[in-house]
Amino acid sequence: MADSSSGYVRDRRGCRHWGPYGAAGLLLRHDSRFLLQRRSWRVHHGRRWSIPGGALNSGESAWDGARREFAEELGTVPALRHVRTFVDDHGGWAYHTVVTDLAGPFSPHRGDGEGVAHRWCTPVEIDALRLHPGFAATWPQLQADLDRA
Repeated sequence: MADSSSGYVRDRRGCRHWGPYGAAGLLLRHDSRFLLQRRSWRVHHGRRWSIPGGALNSGESAWDGARREFAEELGTVPALRHVRTFVDDHGGWAYHTVVTDLAGPFSPHRGDGEGVAHRWCTPVEIDALRLHPGFAATWPQLQADLDRA
């Protein structure tokens, strides 16, 4: 069966995005730190920091897609508590950041090779990193929303 989640699409503004059904990523929080991964040089916007994530499959929820991508990229999914899902709608295409709190032990592993490193970061540390442009654009609003919660 062909993978229907692959390929670029254009939103209503003409911007190009990976994944015809949108995309999702999982932002894992533990205490006041967030788990980020450094993307491999082999992937789009490589050598930048972001969250594990990727294209959604047809009919897949943001929750399921974010967890699937997290498992693919970090080898396992820990016990999670859903906090909120932040939707960055680009007009016909959306990226869903699923924010969760760590609810059990977790030991990340190297997964499919899309990420080459991972680390727990405070918001101040995140602000100093070279971020994936999509994550960089949504991080200030996402952080503000979490601070208000």
